[in-house]
Amino acid sequence: MIWIHRNFPRGFDDISKAEMLASGLTQVSERLFTGDHFDLSNSAYAGFTVEEISRGKSAEEAIKNICIDIPSPYRVEKLQGSKRMGSLTYAFLAEDHVGGDIRAADPAAIILVFTPDGTCWVTGFLREKEDSVVEKLGEITERTCVSLAAQAALALVNLAPDEPIVDPCCGTGLIPLAALLRGKETYTADNNYKMLRMARLNRDLLDLDIEMPHKEAMEPWIENCCLVTDFPAERSWMSNTKDVSLELFKAWIPYIKSFCVILPNRLMENLPENIQINKRINFTADRVIIIGTPHKLLTKQLFPVN
Repeated sequence: MIWIHRNFPRGFDDISKAEMLASGLTQVSERLFTGDHFDLSNSAYAGFTVEEISRGKSAEEAIKNICIDIPSPYRVEKLQGSKRMGSLTYAFLAEDHVGGDIRAADPAAIILVFTPDGTCWVTGFLREKEDSVVEKLGEITERTCVSLAAQAALALVNLAPDEPIVDPCCGTGLIPLAALLRGKETYTADNNYKMLRMARLNRDLLDLDIEMPHKEAMEPWIENCCLVTDFPAERSWMSNTKDVSLELFKAWIPYIKSFCVILPNRLMENLPENIQINKRINFTADRVIIIGTPHKLLTKQLFPVN
């Protein structure tokens, strides 16, 4: 069994929980989830994983129940709330019962001791994130819009149905770049030249290969994809009687297979009837993420087959 510890900034509880559950995990406590396997490097909000070794009714019993060889030297830590910290008491106990050498710096293994429910205690091999998608996106976060953090962009991609992704208003590129780093077939564009310059610089910084053309977002230019986007705020080129987010969404609905988009909460009562919402996730700044599909009978083709 693998234990997954969830880290999330204030206000991102719902999206981080949704990402964990979408991975097939079971929630055990506010921060701990379990599963048979988990891809840590591609997760937005998982902080670390623990491969379970032993259990007991107390921390001491769990350590004494370790019956496998531990790579030496090793470090023993305890989980207190959401924080990890070293424990000399547990380390000396492990040294007595398991053998090997304990060392705080550059250990060959880290053993974490924790209780998920206050009753059962668990020991396991701790694995931290290495070469992760979030770390790579972190290289460009200072050059992106503050409305969407790198973790949220990656979580949005992870929550999207397993289909080619299109973001027709990519801004500085966080969503399509996250999708590319996840190995997904991705298409993107924007009608703002300034944003596109930033997106292309970010693409080149990450050494990724994707075209980022200037296209009008209100005119769909590809079909049979999953629409994944954080719709832009209202702009001067739209009539004051229209909401850009809703108008863009309506324009793309007939041509997509599915969607995973961020919309203002105020629009939820005005969504078109030709969609099926399968999941709704509260997001920051009075926004919401909706995931679903268009009704098939109302979809269209950009390029009809004769």
